[in-house]
Amino acid sequence: MPLLAVILAAAAVLTANLVGFEVRASALEGSWQAAQAAGVPAADLAGARASLAADRARRLGPLPYAVVSGAAVSDPFRQPEAAAAAGSAAALAAARRRAAAALVRLRQAAGPAGDAAYYAGLVEIARASTPAGAARLAARWTSEAAQQESLQRDLAAVAGGLDGEGRPQDVAAAAAALAGLAASADAAGVPLSGAGSALADVQLYMDRDYAPMLAGHQAAMTELRAATSTLQQRLERRAAADGLLAQIPALLQQADAYGAGDELRSRLGQVQAALGSARAAGDESALDSALNDLQKLHDDLQAAAGGRLPTAGIPCQPGAPAQLILIHLATQQLVAYQDGCPFLRTPVTTGRPELPTGRGTFHIFYKAAAYRMVSPWPPGSPFYYPPTWVGDAMEFIGDGTFLHSADWEPDSAYGPGSQYGPYSSHGCVHVLADPLQQLYGWAAIGATVVVED
Repeated sequence: MPLLAVILAAAAVLTANLVGFEVRASALEGSWQAAQAAGVPAADLAGARASLAADRARRLGPLPYAVVSGAAVSDPFRQPEAAAAAGSAAALAAARRRAAAALVRLRQAAGPAGDAAYYAGLVEIARASTPAGAARLAARWTSEAAQQESLQRDLAAVAGGLDGEGRPQDVAAAAAALAGLAASADAAGVPLSGAGSALADVQLYMDRDYAPMLAGHQAAMTELRAATSTLQQRLERRAAADGLLAQIPALLQQADAYGAGDELRSRLGQVQAALGSARAAGDESALDSALNDLQKLHDDLQAAAGGRLPTAGIPCQPGAPAQLILIHLATQQLVAYQDGCPFLRTPVTTGRPELPTGRGTFHIFYKAAAYRMVSPWPPGSPFYYPPTWVGDAMEFIGDGTFLHSADWEPDSAYGPGSQYGPYSSHGCVHVLADPLQQLYGWAAIGATVVVED
């Protein structure tokens, strides 16, 4: 009986080993089939399968290895399992490398927006637990990279190429130019207004994928050009204003010499205050208005430097003759009125103290575009002068008193005090060439001339 019990126990163990061997072998085959379905190449599992086949064919003497394998209590397939695990790991690693290569291509193809997708993709690769999963990532990224490369070519075609960071060349250049312009404007205190928002918008545009970048290319360029043009105009207006302001002191000096400096200087103060207020408030409309006033002041100063003094502050004279020429001896200025309102004001030079211009109301009775003046004083007289041709001559006093040109008198010599200077006349009224030409063309025979203190 004890021997039979031993035999039966041994038979049970052997049977258990055989059954366990087959169950485990079948389970391994199933896991390898599943691994193949998950993307592990059959070649990577060939070693494990060969090892399992060898275990199945093994014999220990007359007994198959399966019955003495100990499968009932332990794992007899460590070697095939290790080979299968190594094969699966190698397959997964290879698939992840292919996915990583596809991800790098996508990163390069996606341009500025590629970094975000790249780092997110690295997480996906790490989470891919099967070669098939990694292969799907590689296939997806390869397709997306091809699409991005196509969009990249299309964008380069419309943008004149891409820069080193994969951004449209024209947008990048326009943005850099606007940024430089904005820095200059900011330093000059010129309001940036739309330039700041345009630069912010283009930064968002540059961070997009190529599809929206291509679709929004024209809009981005339009916004940049508009902002650049507006800011450039503001800078040009600032430069123009500064240029005009720089010229004004010299022009005021001439206006002072002609007796019109105070009124123009008062206007300058008003214009400067308006400019400062508009710039501080960033009020474009007020700035435009102030710049227009500055330009008008500059024009008036230039006209004044040429002998055309402003008439805005001179009131009309109701009831005055249709054509009236008023000569002020104290200020050495002439004002011409049409229908009672002034339209021309200019500095003059009248008679010296020994030969003053006659005071009173007169009328032009003779005109000559060119007239030869002959001295009524003989040679040797302190008042003698050689025969002299003058232009645009208009006689208004019968003793030979004319309004006429005086080419020998410098423009700067006209105006207040000139009746006491070296170019004072013998009683006539010297008028600067440009305003005299207008006066001569306007005045008719019979025009009224009033000479007063």
